[in-house]
Amino acid sequence: MEKLRLNESPVRTTENYGINDIELDVNIPEVLEEYDDVKFDSKFVKRVDDFFIASNIGIDIDSNYALEITIPENEIVKDTIRLKFNLSEDLIDAITINAKSGSKANIVIEYVEDKENKIKKENNKDIFHLMKQSVIAEENSEIDIQIINFASKNTESFLEIETEVKENAKVNHTIVDFGGKKKISNYKGSLTGALAENNINTIYLGKDNDILDINYCIEEYGKKTKSNIEVQGALKDKAKKNFKGTIDFKEGCQKSVGLENENCILLSKESRSKSLPMLLCHEEDVEGAHGVSSGKVDEEKVFYLMTRGITRKDAEKLIIKANFNKIIELIKDEDIKEYILKEIDNL
Repeated sequence: MEKLRLNESPVRTTENYGINDIELDVNIPEVLEEYDDVKFDSKFVKRVDDFFIASNIGIDIDSNYALEITIPENEIVKDTIRLKFNLSEDLIDAITINAKSGSKANIVIEYVEDKENKIKKENNKDIFHLMKQSVIAEENSEIDIQIINFASKNTESFLEIETEVKENAKVNHTIVDFGGKKKISNYKGSLTGALAENNINTIYLGKDNDILDINYCIEEYGKKTKSNIEVQGALKDKAKKNFKGTIDFKEGCQKSVGLENENCILLSKESRSKSLPMLLCHEEDVEGAHGVSSGKVDEEKVFYLMTRGITRKDAEKLIIKANFNKIIELIKDEDIKEYILKEIDNL
């Protein structure tokens, strides 16, 4: 086990806040077993040689599974491209997504608990998972990507995403971060072309002694670009969460827009939430806005629901579902939606 300082914010604030980075004990595997427990069936996906991952989170390591997804020029992919990883062993996966000019596709990537992995659970062996996803969206392309983390509670989960969005292209990420006892995520987006757009929509849950650290940064370079970061979450028990959200308006990005919002519901007195929203501006003619909130559920809403015969606990769950609903509706898979609602009911 190594103690590492990870997930540094793009710009440091006072150390008193304790949010610039996170110090964690991490079980990085010394030897990686061969991994092949993944399902996909698409002509656009191919296995490639494993390669070294230079991590923005702070863990540089060789992958033991790598894929490349290429959407050809002007190809409109009607069927969803699906990848399903069964986290039966330590996994360091590298996924490269290339959306060529004029193309369009929807991709769903699931990381799920190995239901038959009883031996590891009995031995309390942690599973290490690090995903590095690189996305290049060329001119006039549009790519929708859903990342679903339903890993088991004995998983240390690290999600890392990089995007480059070129002229008049659009990248949408929807992230469901429910699995694992450590959930560390890093997103770095670059809007390099005029009229480029990058949207991140995330929901998370933390319970028991979960640790979450979210670090999202979108840099806007092109003129008339748009970015939006929307994060909704809930914590209970002794779960702790840090959120760092940054929109960086670079010189030359006139008439660009960047918005970010994060909301966290605290369901216990011992859960903890810290947030650091930032707008960095090197250009005058831009529009930026940010907002964060954390606290107990709205007592007026709880009271209203309880007057309708609903218990307090169920009322809290209904409010969480309402907060999450806008993001849940972005997911087209009904089974995934059902699982999300079930996990909220289990809070």
